[in-house]
Amino acid sequence: MSGISESIRLNIVLPIAEWLNGTCASYWFKKISEMSTWPKEKVISWQEERLRGFVKHAYEHTVYYRRLFDSLGLTYKDIQCAEDLKKLPIITKKEIRAHFDELVPDNIESIPHRFCKTGGTTGEPMAYLTDENVWGFITASKIYSWKKSGYRYGDKFAALGSASLFQKKASLKRRIYDWIRQEKAMNSMNMSDSLCCSYLERMRKEHIHYIYGYASSVFLLARYARDHQIDVSFVKGVFTTSENLTDIYRAVIESTFHCRVMDSYGAKDAGITAFEIIRGKYPISYDVIAEVVEDLGTGEGTLVSTCFLNEAFPLIRYDFGDQACIDFEDTLFNTPVLTKILGRTSDVIKLENGNVLTSPGYTILMNSFDVSAYRIIQVSGHEVKMQIQPCKDKWDKDQEINLTKEMQRFVGEGCVFTLECVDEFKTLDNGKAGFFYNN
Repeated sequence: MSGISESIRLNIVLPIAEWLNGTCASYWFKKISEMSTWPKEKVISWQEERLRGFVKHAYEHTVYYRRLFDSLGLTYKDIQCAEDLKKLPIITKKEIRAHFDELVPDNIESIPHRFCKTGGTTGEPMAYLTDENVWGFITASKIYSWKKSGYRYGDKFAALGSASLFQKKASLKRRIYDWIRQEKAMNSMNMSDSLCCSYLERMRKEHIHYIYGYASSVFLLARYARDHQIDVSFVKGVFTTSENLTDIYRAVIESTFHCRVMDSYGAKDAGITAFEIIRGKYPISYDVIAEVVEDLGTGEGTLVSTCFLNEAFPLIRYDFGDQACIDFEDTLFNTPVLTKILGRTSDVIKLENGNVLTSPGYTILMNSFDVSAYRIIQVSGHEVKMQIQPCKDKWDKDQEINLTKEMQRFVGEGCVFTLECVDEFKTLDNGKAGFFYNN
């Protein structure tokens, strides 16, 4: 750890910095640590007490929810528990954009908050406000969860990402925070071989033992180290985020770094976070009440979140565009658990014939073909296109015929599938791959 012990950073330095900056992660870290020991019934009781206050606030201080409740013949008193939320309709990004001003509470000046925008993964970025309590809770949840892997607060870590993971022109507040937690930003907009080489050398020289970043970026770094037989024994842990951690990504990362990979899931606009504490299990953060609607079968469907800490911009039953599966009966944790993350709605293709294609399914299929990278595009409700970057020395006409045949079978009758070869894929503007590697 860099000079100062974890205990001093967590219990003295961080609280002082937060007092100066008006943030609250240290408070929520202690609260999460305490709540992790509670029985599920006590957690639910705490959540529903906060929910009742949150709904009352939304009703009394926003034009949008006052009008909505009145139109349904309801008052805030009709929402007493999580089950009661079903009395209210789901709110979408389209509605939020149309009614932004009406969702901002009339007492916003008394609520510490930040102005934010979504990354635009599923289309146009959406503006929203986030309560400092939400930011603090999400930050605290990351600290608490990372510590489960052996990480100590203050251990240096490389952050492979773009604007969504770090800020190019960070404020003094952000620079102080990054110094306390020892984040080392490394832009992954173009993970070329030379950049991978320089990042690994920097990590070795500066004794950076943990890696945090987009799943595809960490995969590229691991693949480079593997292919060039670089000693990366200094890496003690990897934390992936922002993209689906495919089986192939995970296998290459684990076999190269020989350490634990803790995947994470999150949507800041929905206030929801979930870290893979146990392989395949992502306990959902205590600050939200999550639902699954429009079930696709076997418990999979659209995630809906009510983050009752975000009084700066109340969103009740918010559909933020993600698909997943939740186990509400898991006995290992005192909160519901995400067991399958299908990804953004844009990664889940629903066709007019009723067939549903998800990114994990592509990964399994593509293991059988000599393709280094691929992208799935839904052209319309009845047409799907796959772009592939074939391994030129191995790809042949038979593979092209077989892949087309298999994908057409998945797409189904009444729908059209086309296959297109490309020389290479470019990274999206937000630094994410937007496609899947296959080696």
